[in-house]
Amino acid sequence: MPYAILRFQKRKAGGVAACERHNERKKEAYKSNPDIDVGRSKDNYHLVKPPRYTYKKEINQMVKEAGCKVRKDSVMMVETLITASPEFMNSLPPEEQKAYFQTALDFISERVGKKNILSAVVHMDERTPHMHLCFVPLTPDNKLSAKSILGNQKSLSEWQTAYHERMSAQWSELERGQSSMETKRKHIPTWLYKLGGRLDKQYAEIVSALSDINAFNAGKKRDKALELLSAWLPDVEKFSKEIGKQQAYIDSLKERIGQESDYAGRMRDEKYEQERKVQKANQRIFELQRTNEQMERLLKKIPPELIEELQKSNRNRAKER
Repeated sequence: MPYAILRFQKRKAGGVAACERHNERKKEAYKSNPDIDVGRSKDNYHLVKPPRYTYKKEINQMVKEAGCKVRKDSVMMVETLITASPEFMNSLPPEEQKAYFQTALDFISERVGKKNILSAVVHMDERTPHMHLCFVPLTPDNKLSAKSILGNQKSLSEWQTAYHERMSAQWSELERGQSSMETKRKHIPTWLYKLGGRLDKQYAEIVSALSDINAFNAGKKRDKALELLSAWLPDVEKFSKEIGKQQAYIDSLKERIGQESDYAGRMRDEKYEQERKVQKANQRIFELQRTNEQMERLLKKIPPELIEELQKSNRNRAKER
């Protein structure tokens, strides 16, 4: 199911120029973002033309005219990424794509003020069409305050809801993603990460023990292997069971990363830092899944009768406790 995507990134004075160079394609090369096909950059277009000179000069002029106070760490601009799931965006004909971005532009304009929008440019030279809309966070009472406009986590959730309602009114197939605050979804438990790491370390030792599986006979070798596997098997079962419980969450993260993969280059270009941090954290979860799959393959190599013997032994020990 396709999702309507809306992302905000606050920009202080030092980040404005780099943002402009990317959005307005003012760089000669884009080594940090191999997804950009410069041969197709001619197909990019503006729904709001950029300032005559630079973003920074325009921002300074707007702030000066508003007469608002500015600190060194003030947010001078908010960059907004507008798109939808790749399969959805790429299925729309050009005119309908443009209508999608215009609808989103109208939605943002109503909330932040059309006069505050610096530029709205649609990029057609990357894998998924998307729009970068930049605005100066000036409030109706002439204060420079991104916080007043975007609000807190709850307000951002309301932004997402309103955005989805507007976009799905015309494209009913679009879904709205749920935030962790709304779903009250718990994080992957820390003990699961630690258990996964321990199983990874034990893997080579277990493989070595199983390499002599046909030589299991009376003696120290058999006793040592059984002792090793006896301690390993309950942990694997516990790990696999918990991964199963977390599977829906893991799948949702995979889908989210798939939606945002087209913007990895922008993340490498020090843009959308929060999304990059999320991807890094999510990678740990996928490593847990990889460990689980690795353990499942290993379990298949153990003779069923041996697993049955080990499980019976563990059950008996549990009863004795």
